[in-house]
Amino acid sequence: MAAPAPLTRPQRALVDAWFGAWELVEDLSWGLQGIHVLKISTVRGPVVVKASETGHHIVREARAHRQMTGPLTALDPPRTPALLHADTRAAILAAAWLPGRLLEGGPHEHSAEAFRQAGELLALVHVPRKEAGSYDAAVLNKIGDFLLRAAGLAPADHLSVVERLVASHRPANRWLYATHGDYQPRNWIEDGDWTAGQGRVSIIDWGRAGYRPWVTDLVRLEHQWFQPRPDRPAHDGARLRASFYAGYGRDPAQEPDSWRLDTLLQSLGTIVWAHEVRDAAFEEEGRRMLARAVEWFG
Repeated sequence: MAAPAPLTRPQRALVDAWFGAWELVEDLSWGLQGIHVLKISTVRGPVVVKASETGHHIVREARAHRQMTGPLTALDPPRTPALLHADTRAAILAAAWLPGRLLEGGPHEHSAEAFRQAGELLALVHVPRKEAGSYDAAVLNKIGDFLLRAAGLAPADHLSVVERLVASHRPANRWLYATHGDYQPRNWIEDGDWTAGQGRVSIIDWGRAGYRPWVTDLVRLEHQWFQPRPDRPAHDGARLRASFYAGYGRDPAQEPDSWRLDTLLQSLGTIVWAHEVRDAAFEEEGRRMLARAVEWFG
């Protein structure tokens, strides 16, 4: 059969070889960074195919499935998709389809139980790999680059505070953990009967996974989900935070230096990246993140 347009000829040939006859069910792509996400039907059941115009996203996701997700696939039922096939040279992989829907935008988006489960699952993923002395230096270098690129995009006094905080930071060895890289409800799947207390959360999209300090997975949650939301009066960020950390078992305040450094990095990185891809709303979110960081640490 003819494959959908997003797949290159080599990628199409691999899907044919892996599954034989198959059909496109739904294109779930976000239209960002040349990454295509396709739900297909096969004789083995529904499958998700991820393909990219460049290889780094697929390389990270394949490595995560092979090295990081075992604690979640070992659960019954599995709480993340099992990897079925991957060819990182062709920048494509296939994984089992998880039933359910995204937590973000769904009826359980503000469920304390969902956030508690997400905390428990992240604690299983966060397995330490090694202690390294190079992490802080690399982050400081990235922050320096972002400071230059953020000139004119963020308040000058906020950037000055970042410069001062960076200058006073004392690099130290950091334990690097398996981390998801984009841990928030847009990458959580909810399924099951929540009214009967049998709802469950699962985790998808490991394309930004890597070995980093554990606090890095908590920065975006803190800013986007654990703060008050004036646009959503029913949103109770403090309740969601308490539920998440009850499941996770520790708080980023236990690693204050790493928490401060990665908050600055992700705040500036959000501003710069969003500006470059012309996402004005996300760029403004980055400025709000930076304002909070200045308030917290400045």
